[in-house]
Parts: sequence; structure tokens; C-alpha cells
Amino acid sequence: MNGTILGVVDKQVIYQDNQTKPNRNIFVVGGPGSFKTQSVVLTNVFNETKNSIIVTDPKGEVYEKTAGIKIAQGYQVHVVNFANMANSDRYNPFDYINRDIQAENVANKIVESENKESKKDVWFSTQRQLLKALILYVMKEREPAKRNLAGVTQVLQENDVEAEEKGEDSPLDKIFLGLNFDHPARRAYELGFKKAKGEMKASIIESLLATISKFVDDEVAKFTSFSDFNLQDIGQQKMIVYVIIPVMDNTFESLINLFFSQLFDELYKLAADNHATLPKKVDFILDEFVNLGKFPKYEEFLATCRGYGIGVTTICQTLTQLQALYGKEKAESILGNHAVKICLNAANDVTAKYFSDLLGKATVKVETGSESTSHSKETSTSKSDSYNYTSRSLMTPDEIMRMPDEQSILIFSNQRPLKATKAFQFKLFPGAADMINLKQNDYQGRPESQQIERLDKLNAKWEKELERRKKLKEKDQLDPEEEQQEQDNLDKEISGKNEDNDFFI
Repeated sequence: MNGTILGVVDKQVIYQDNQTKPNRNIFVVGGPGSFKTQSVVLTNVFNETKNSIIVTDPKGEVYEKTAGIKIAQGYQVHVVNFANMANSDRYNPFDYINRDIQAENVANKIVESENKESKKDVWFSTQRQLLKALILYVMKEREPAKRNLAGVTQVLQENDVEAEEKGEDSPLDKIFLGLNFDHPARRAYELGFKKAKGEMKASIIESLLATISKFVDDEVAKFTSFSDFNLQDIGQQKMIVYVIIPVMDNTFESLINLFFSQLFDELYKLAADNHATLPKKVDFILDEFVNLGKFPKYEEFLATCRGYGIGVTTICQTLTQLQALYGKEKAESILGNHAVKICLNAANDVTAKYFSDLLGKATVKVETGSESTSHSKETSTSKSDSYNYTSRSLMTPDEIMRMPDEQSILIFSNQRPLKATKAFQFKLFPGAADMINLKQNDYQGRPESQQIERLDKLNAKWEKELERRKKLKEKDQLDPEEEQQEQDNLDKEISGKNEDNDFFI
């Protein structure tokens, strides 16, 4: 089936297809015990059989219960495991750096992880510029196998920041100042770190080493050394990617955030090369969304992704989580860019009130009768009936917080809301979750053949570049007479070819 299952009403499955307007983005809120995994995530991973899928998987449960089925449905299966990098496909963020600004984006994400909003001072900016310079240096001056985070740490290890004598350039200065004046790595270095003086330099290096120290670990260095598949493949082939994220550990939040940021960019780039649409439509199911870190332009992504063939299911435990990460105004904008909102349960007053307000009010008829007694010779009683009309919330916040476990609320941008039964996967797909169980710690990543071919081409290109530099160096070492002799020999060689080949004349 193609589409997103939202719930069950009167024994009929309610689902959203790929043509839904204004978009096919769905916001789901549900606290612990609300059956997010059982009624939203697993249900829709089983249900989707045509589009590519990217699903966040906090415990690895979704992979274990669904990967076998997805293979049987013809999907390529990949796992990016930020919780256990030894059992994962590898991901090298440097593989998606094609312009200087992209190197800055990578540097910014990494440095931001250790520097909170309140600490974005001159040390933060200079540390980011130094990391950008180091990234550009390894991308342009190191062999392909060292164009990664481990390569950056190696440059810092091999080149001291301090000069042996006062007034001299340090070893780190020398490798950057030895580059051509217009080299992007030299520009970034000279306009940033090189301007720092004395103790400030040592503090910046110390801060940067603390920031990137997590990437020195052998397991992490291997994980970030190479990309086993290309992010654009998700928009070209029938593929599912399980992104396993650590529970209660934000050590690699910056790397997780960078992975998704680059994935969004690569899919948009692919769409731009294919008449503004992806060859293969893509569904994102982002459970525990706030654990992915802050995306600066997430609302813009949501507003434009439908046209490219992308649908997003954003899942949070409460609205206050979203507001804490993005601020109240941006959170409202993000919510507004989801055509469907689902409340599985309301874990706090803010969430309950939000959905109560969205549901609106209903007009209620209230009976207001009156009775009067006459004290004449014969007592008589008269009674009159009258009615008033008043409004009340369709569901009060208290009623929403006390919803039965199996009930959910569906709110649409262009239709009336519905009370629904949750779409439990074990009812819609009985036995599927137990049919083929895999173990996440048995997974072994394998590079796609295209990625190996890409590395071979990069290595061949690097060998040619080294040969070119060697010839230039040899030419620069010739004295004027030798250089003239070399030029005369070259002229004779060309002249001889002219005699033998008419087309040179």
C-alpha cells in the first residue's frame, strides 16, 4: 500500500495518500505509553511498499521487527547506528562538501555541539574558522582516504601551534602559509585563527581539541572515515534507512543533526537535477524528533518538501519539547506546516490545551424550564419550557488528558476533526513483527559498488594531481638556461610531430 495510515474510524482505515494537499506532513504527539511505535511507526513502515523510507529508531526495535519484511518487499536496507557505530554503515560528512560554504556548515555543526547559544563569542567564531580551514586543507591537500575527521585530528597532532622561537611561524602556520595565496584553506586560516594572539591561540586550540576529541576514538574514526552509500541514493532507489539514535545520550547529537541536514540538502539537490522532483518519493518518520537537534530552517523544509516528493512525520512527546528547542514562534510555524496533527495522548496541560483549541467549540442546546403556582381557591400549577444555546469545547483539555488508551484525535487542515482508534500494527498486520526478526548488533555495513568506484576515481585523480605538482616543482627548480633547454626540446618534439601529422599544421 502507498500512503500513511492515520487511524481507524468505524472499522475503516484512514490514510493519507501521496497527493494530499496542502502537504503530506503529519505531526504526532504522544507521551510514554501512548503506543507511538506500535500505532504510528511500525504500522507505517510495514504499510509503505513503494516510497523510500528514513526512520529514526531510538532503541533499534523498528529495525529488528521490520527489516526482514522490507527486504522481502524489495527494499535495500541500510542502518546508520549512532548508538553502536561498529554495527553500522559508515557515514563521512566530508563526502558532501563540494563548496567552501559546505565546509563552513560542517565546521559550524561540530563546534556548536560543544558551545551552547550563550557561549557563541570570539572563541567560538575563531574555533569554527580554524576547523573550516582544517577541513578545506584535508579536502584539497590530503589523499582521499584522509579526507575525514580523523584526517583533521592528524593534522593538528602533527603540527604544533606554537613556534620554537618568538617571531617565527609555527608548524601549523607554515602548512597554511605555504599554500597559494588564493587557496580557500589559507584564506580561512589567515582571516580567522592566524589573527589570534598569544594565549588566545592556545585557548582556541584547546577548545577545538575538546570539541573534536570524541572523533579520535577508533570506532568513531572508522565510522566517519567513508560513506558506504550515497545519501542521494535514497531518492533514486527503493531504500529504507534505519537511523538508530542513542537513548538519553546526546554525545553525537551534532553528528546526527549534520547527517539529516546533509540528507535534506542532497535530496533537494537531486530533485533540482530531475525537474524539481525526486525519481523515488521519500517518507521521513522522525520519532523522538527533538533528539535530532535543532534544524535552523526546518519549517522551510516542511513548507517546500511536498513539491519534491517528500512527506514527513514528525513525532514528539509533548509540545513543550518542541517549544523548548525552537522557541514558541518557530514551533507554531513548524506545526502550521503539517497538514495533519494527531494526538495520541496529552502528557501535559500545554499539549492538551493546544488540541482542545484546535478542535474548537460546538453549540450546545440547554433546557431552561420554569414552573409557577397560583394560590386561588383551587391551587393550580403552570409549567413552561424554554431553551438557551451556548458553546462549549468539543473536548476540554481535561477530557483530552483522560482519553482512553486506544483513542486518538485526528485534526486536518481542510476537513473536520475525527476521533479515531489507534492503528495498531499487531491488528492491521497480525504476526508481521514476529515473522522475520533480525538483531541490530549482527548488522554489518558493506560499501555499495558505486562508492568503491567513486573512491577509485578520486585516488586516480589525486595521483594525477601529485604528478602535476611534481612536474611544476621540477620546473621551478631549473635555472634559466636549463628551463630554456627544456622549452627548446619541447618545441622540437612538437615540430617533429607537425612533420608527421598533417592535422597539427
